[in-house]
Amino acid sequence: MIRVVTRSVVTAGICILLAAPVTAQDIFTTEDFRADREHWTDPAYYRYNTVYEIRDMDRDADFGEPGTGQVGAADLGSPYPYTSAWEHYQAWLAEAGGGTRHSRESIPDWSGRYGGGWDRLDGGPNPASSVVPMLRPRYQEAFVQDMVALGTGRTWGANAFCFPGGFMTAIRDAEEFIVTPDRVWILGAGNNRNYIRWIYTDDSGHSQEDFQYPKWHGESIGFWEGDTLVVHTNQVRGWKGGLTEFSDALETVERYRHVGDAIEGEITLYDPAVLVRPAWSRLSYRLDSDARPELRPLYNSCTDSNGPAPKIHMDERGILNERLPGDPLYWDATDPRPWATWLNESDERYRRYRQSMDSGDGDSRDN
Repeated sequence: MIRVVTRSVVTAGICILLAAPVTAQDIFTTEDFRADREHWTDPAYYRYNTVYEIRDMDRDADFGEPGTGQVGAADLGSPYPYTSAWEHYQAWLAEAGGGTRHSRESIPDWSGRYGGGWDRLDGGPNPASSVVPMLRPRYQEAFVQDMVALGTGRTWGANAFCFPGGFMTAIRDAEEFIVTPDRVWILGAGNNRNYIRWIYTDDSGHSQEDFQYPKWHGESIGFWEGDTLVVHTNQVRGWKGGLTEFSDALETVERYRHVGDAIEGEITLYDPAVLVRPAWSRLSYRLDSDARPELRPLYNSCTDSNGPAPKIHMDERGILNERLPGDPLYWDATDPRPWATWLNESDERYRRYRQSMDSGDGDSRDN
């Protein structure tokens, strides 16, 4: 039996709380999560916490507490028979008879500011273990590494590094839907971030193949089926978000419809490089009835609160300079998986910290 005494440690601004006595190795006690591969699909390995609960532990300072996840609470797989996003989109387009051509008089009115929600983009009410079978082996390991880091207070966030939130954050944080006959804009704004998506409904299609490349929010086209908007997105830049990280191969099909005081929708994710089968989630954006001017969205720059990018600094001569590879504070802006670089370094520093605690060189309290 592994016995871990509850304690709180604050080091380099990170609060780590190891849980009360446990009877098996889990993400809160493991010395090497990679050696625990056979437990990755066991809900007890996450103490039945959902992904959301694990991500929220840092804010609530309740590391290691048991969660509320229920196995089978929500099916993460797509309910549709399609094997690709384009097949899916074309099937719905055919069912819609080529789509509805709206005028300015007939186009639905989706004005207002909305708050977003989803039921399973991050695994939903299932324990985190339910996400693992959805992923290919490389991404299973990346997902569990992320859960272990979150469970010990070591959080990687794109905004903390002045990086964009990526496509899935734009889906999650959508606030306004500006609708015209030939295109729809979806906008969102928050602390250190701004999101905008263009969805072309004018039958112009996607860019020619020679001009296609990965973009932060991809490239979206759509059509109307009456008052329902259907969207196909490809050319998405691989990043982190949703169930786990996603690749440049991600394509999605979305559907939105205004119902009462909400925009109800769904998204199907096709990413054969990451997912063993397409994933699916409901989407719901509730109209915000508070229209006070001070709550209006603002354009935000990451440097407003974080200062200049840490790669740029003023050197000893008083001249702006750039950190180069080899500098301990250098970061590579072209790193395609910066969270992995960060987590690997974080794992190593945490390992050395734990070793110093065991040897008595660090905090003198019981480990």
